[in-house]
Amino acid sequence: MDRPVRVLLDVNIFVGNIMAYDRGHKGTATQTLVSMVSGQQWGIANPAQLIISFEMIDTLEMVLRRLKYSEDRIKSYSGSIVDIVKYGPDALDPYLILGGEERFAMPDVEDAGVLATAVGAKADILVTDNLMDFTTKDASAVETQVVNTTSSARRTLQALRYEIGNVDLIVAHPFDVMQWMRLGYDFTPSTLWDVIQKSENEFGL
Repeated sequence: MDRPVRVLLDVNIFVGNIMAYDRGHKGTATQTLVSMVSGQQWGIANPAQLIISFEMIDTLEMVLRRLKYSEDRIKSYSGSIVDIVKYGPDALDPYLILGGEERFAMPDVEDAGVLATAVGAKADILVTDNLMDFTTKDASAVETQVVNTTSSARRTLQALRYEIGNVDLIVAHPFDVMQWMRLGYDFTPSTLWDVIQKSENEFGL
């Protein structure tokens, strides 16, 4: 890719990151992803531009309050995320949603807002642990891998693709994103999707 990869990390990725640190974990998928966008780096060769909306920041702060984090730490954490966005290679501001959620037939308004943010800000990839929440009739889907997790046992992951106007967006689980990075995949959405589809056919998923 000849420009920064535009990355939207869902709220659950940021929550998973801070919880992993508090539990003494190191090198989890969520920690690695947040660390990469913090360093404005995506994989080995690409710069990264983080995308987030004001609504997502509000949701993050609400979740952290529910988890009993102190107000000082919440504000420090959300403030650092805003700085990552503003001082990224594209020097963006948090996205202000001015409508668009209604175009997606999704049961959760917050998830629709996240998808609207990704589309409105022309993200290349949206990383989330809640893939099922982002599956709509407008998305193409490809199964990617079967994983064993402590929370949900055996689970088949999938990647989604939204092509809306001049926006091409891949929605994927952090496990898949980390694997694609290790394999050196190009994160240009059309190129990445072709490789994902080929892999599905090769492994018979």
